[in-house]
Amino acid sequence: MLRKIVVPLDGSELAERALPYAQALAQKFDARLILLWVVQSMPPVFPAPEFGMVPFEYDEFAETVAKRAEDYLGRLRQALLEQKVPTDMSVLRSHSVADAIVDFAEQEGVDLIVKTTHGRSGISRWVFGSVATKVLAQAPCPVFLVRVSEESR
Repeated sequence: MLRKIVVPLDGSELAERALPYAQALAQKFDARLILLWVVQSMPPVFPAPEFGMVPFEYDEFAETVAKRAEDYLGRLRQALLEQKVPTDMSVLRSHSVADAIVDFAEQEGVDLIVKTTHGRSGISRWVFGSVATKVLAQAPCPVFLVRVSEESR
């Protein structure tokens, strides 16, 4: 049975399209939703061959993103709680979004991950990578993928 369902989000409308599926499953199985946002960490400097190493204050930027994520997840959580869906939220920092989702699912004993995927293929998938593919391959639990596209808005 499902007790904990994690929904990775990034503030986009596309990622939010996983929520109705996760909510329906949570209500059907009396499960708890966990809204998760992974703030991607970056190195403190970026190589710029023309200028040497260029310092970048990523910590300040990441802190701003983390605050935005907490506010955003808090609003979604409140709306779900008003609909009687038990909901928690978590904001993490990691170099790899996919690894963070998988590690979180393992550590928290998650029973299901509900996530959107863009369904990219070919060069687009190679360039942008696929968090969904990595999560699907490495997750310690079932993964429910919702295929979305910009055109299907």
